[in-house]
Formats: sequence, structure tokens, C-alpha cells
Amino acid sequence: MDQKEEKKRLRTRLLELRQELDAEKARRWSRAITETLVDLESFRRASTVFFYLPFRKEVDTWDAIRVAWQAGKRVVVPKADTKAKTMELYAIQPDTPLIEGAYGILEPPAKPDSRVIPAAVDLAVVPGVGFDEQGYRLGYGGGYYDRFFLGAGAGMIRIGVAYPFQMVETVFPEAHDQRMHVIITAERVWYCADVTDL
Repeated sequence: MDQKEEKKRLRTRLLELRQELDAEKARRWSRAITETLVDLESFRRASTVFFYLPFRKEVDTWDAIRVAWQAGKRVVVPKADTKAKTMELYAIQPDTPLIEGAYGILEPPAKPDSRVIPAAVDLAVVPGVGFDEQGYRLGYGGGYYDRFFLGAGAGMIRIGVAYPFQMVETVFPEAHDQRMHVIITAERVWYCADVTDL
């Protein structure tokens, strides 16, 4: 079986495991991940944080988003352009109306005055279907995050968040795959890239 086929099978298996995940366990794990995340020096120091908005039982980021707001940080979230397969970032407040956008993921309205350039973002909290200990990430296959971190988002500290079963030996990385600097699960933290003061 070739690497692409292995990757496809791994994605299917991990998505099935996530779908079967008990809701209470998902909540407990998400809380533990949030506690670790908001305690990181790089999170405390960041003034603008890029979060994803969770869907389909992804690690819940809402508690961390609320902590960021309470600490006076600017919270930005992505809006996907499905034609160009790119993401734009928009700042959200607690009262920002969110609508179902691409793939059923909640998105903010595309208001020009809320748009934030990637260079202004200090830290990104990144979803994934799976991760390995080298910091490589298995996504849904659209390539949005890899393109983003290879281009405009190259300067951000990247923190992957995952349930324990999403950490695997390898995600069969390809040349274009962009590594995380840190991966947080409910059980431990992996430091994967040469960035100091994380």
C-alpha cells in the first residue's frame, strides 16, 4: 500500500474514533487541554491569537477563547475561501454573530474592518485529525492550513491540540506539510520544533 493510501486509511480510522468519542470524555479532555494551553508562556505573552471554531467533536476551543477575551487578547478565526482553498482571518468579539460557512464550520461575517493580517497574529491553535511526535499534522485533506503556514502565516507559533488517541507514530507527512511547534493532549505536551520560550 502506498503512502497516500496509508494516509487515507489513517484519516478514516481516526475520524471514526473521534465520532465514537463519548461526549463527557471529550469535554473532560478539552478542559484539560485548555488548562495546559492557557498556561503556556507563549499563550500568556500573545496579544493576538488565531483559534479554529470546533465542529464534529473536535477539541473544544471555546473555553480558551473566553480566557483570551478575559485577558484582553484579540481573538481571530478563519473564514475559508473554498474556490481558492485559502483562509482569511477575522477578529471576533463575544457578541459577533457567527454563521455556518464552508463545510458546516461556524464563521464570522466578512467585515473589512474586522479583517486581520496574518503577520499581526502571535500564536495559532490548530485542529487536526491526527498528529505525530515530530509535529506533523494530518488534516482533512484540503491543504488549507499547510498552505497558510507555508505562506502568510509562516511567522506564527503553531500549537496543535488533540485527544490522546489522535497522537500516532506517523501521519505519513509529505514535502509540503507544515509542522507544529507544540502539540497538547489531555495527557502531555510535545515540543516539536526549535522555538524557544514556548
